[in-house]
Amino acid sequence: MEDKANEARMTEPEGERTEKRKDAERKKEFTKPTVEEEMEIVRIVTEKQEEEEYLIEIRIVEEMIPRRFHKYLEVFEKKKSERMLIRKPWDYTIDLRKGFVTKKGKIYLLSRIEREKV
Repeated sequence: MEDKANEARMTEPEGERTEKRKDAERKKEFTKPTVEEEMEIVRIVTEKQEEEEYLIEIRIVEEMIPRRFHKYLEVFEKKKSERMLIRKPWDYTIDLRKGFVTKKGKIYLLSRIEREKV
């Protein structure tokens, strides 16, 4: 059987053979992806965009912060700076007496310019 297939290939002109291959490759190229494949593509593209944004953010932060503080760069990362600290046993609350009402008043004096800014 293989001999017949080889003979058929040999009798076809070279141009027709390459055209058939190109047509077959075009058909493979234009198959519509499944929903799962599309979701995977979207996920990968989104991850790449987030990674690029993160790298740009790091470069900007590195330029703004003096080199001697670069060992503390993680403190300035947006994600880490926005998260809440974990509660610890030594955290405590200030319990007020029942019925206690805080007094309203000036905590400290501000100049006129400072008051306008606030």
